[in-house]
Amino acid sequence: MLHKLAKLAFIMAFIVVTLGALTRLLDSGLGCPDWPGCYGQIIPPSAEHHATVDEGKAWMEMIHRYMASSLGLVILIMTIIAHRAEGISPQAKSISRILLALVIVQGLFGMWTVTLKLLPQVVTLHLLGGMTVLATLFWFVLVLGKPKPVTIPRRPQFFALLALILLSCQIALGGWTSSTYSGLACTDFPTCDGHIVPPLTFDESFHLTEFSDRNYEGGHLSSEARVTIQYIHRVMALIVTITILTLFFKLRQIPALRNKASILLGFLVLQVSLGISTAVMMLPLPLALLHNTGAAFLLLAVIYVNHAIFSANIADEGK
Repeated sequence: MLHKLAKLAFIMAFIVVTLGALTRLLDSGLGCPDWPGCYGQIIPPSAEHHATVDEGKAWMEMIHRYMASSLGLVILIMTIIAHRAEGISPQAKSISRILLALVIVQGLFGMWTVTLKLLPQVVTLHLLGGMTVLATLFWFVLVLGKPKPVTIPRRPQFFALLALILLSCQIALGGWTSSTYSGLACTDFPTCDGHIVPPLTFDESFHLTEFSDRNYEGGHLSSEARVTIQYIHRVMALIVTITILTLFFKLRQIPALRNKASILLGFLVLQVSLGISTAVMMLPLPLALLHNTGAAFLLLAVIYVNHAIFSANIADEGK
């Protein structure tokens, strides 16, 4: 029962993350200027009854909220069951508590995204929170599934953990790129506005302590700052690609992990292809959405590899 509920929550979380990306890409984050309702109502009002409402954006925002609220309810029920059921490991119970805390914090970030008028820091943290909930649910599903550990001669945990850390940083950079509207800052690829290294300005680009009551929809940074953000995102993508490729070759040397290595490589190639295509074609909506989804898939693949490595048995080479 608990395992099936965890799988349902995982699927719902993936849908919520996708809906969140679509809401952001359609500039629907302020489709409802209040929270938790929409113009004071549970259901978005029509343009006939409220002159300022954009019905499409309002419904996009509220569908995202409805789905996120449903996910929160499922995680609450799942946590209660995990603590009452017999035979549940202490690790699984701890993960369920973490999930409940994460979804509560994520709900708060959803509120602040609206009340702080798309403040980039909050929007980025909201994206990271969604990815964290998704990743933790996936780990929960893996733990509850109790797969038979494989036996390997050694654990390539350094590169597995490094890949996870760097990819998480890259996802954060992707969120910052999106929340500051820097996705179209460079008009070409692989160069940026004809430069291998364009003029960079870091102070304005990553001024994370700036807060004001302005409306951040559409962004307010200078073109130089947006170019800097886009360029750093590209450089970090290269670093992450090299790291994951290194991990792939390490895994290929271990027969029991070769299938997982192939999965990892497949999602890496997919995400790199989507990233390049998105840049070359100037951020078309379908590709931009797939690029966000590809990041989620790649994150899950890296987590899958980490779980396999850290739950594996180490062979006694002395025998």
